[in-house]
Amino acid sequence: MGTLTRADAITQANRIALTYTDLTDNFTKSPVTNQLVILKNEDSVRQAFKNLMLTNPGEKLFNPFYGSGITGMLFENFTPFTIEDVTNQVLNTAAMFEPRVSILNVQITQDDDNNAMYVTITFSLINIPGPFTLNLPVRVR
Repeated sequence: MGTLTRADAITQANRIALTYTDLTDNFTKSPVTNQLVILKNEDSVRQAFKNLMLTNPGEKLFNPFYGSGITGMLFENFTPFTIEDVTNQVLNTAAMFEPRVSILNVQITQDDDNNAMYVTITFSLINIPGPFTLNLPVRVR
């Protein structure tokens, strides 16, 4: 077996997988440990991505461009152009504010009776293989 070179050490260091962690939105406690529940990897990114998509630009202090603004499209006539606009908003917002996510597919369905639309986003993470899905109901708050 040969000796390790500097390049081998750098390559091995880059193989360490990143772990994304976050707390739940409602700060729930585990009934077993009585500590806050921690979301990891795809669940953490899914929650952050959901919060990003449901935030309107101007809602976040000191970052007026953060958010997608798709909730503002609820009152538009639901046409193929609206579907294209929402899809473009999702893709542009993900590209701008969520570098951990690579969007694979965006599917939008309409619910006229409840004045809502359902956005299903299929994505992958940069360091975790496999597609993940975010089902996002967009309704009037």
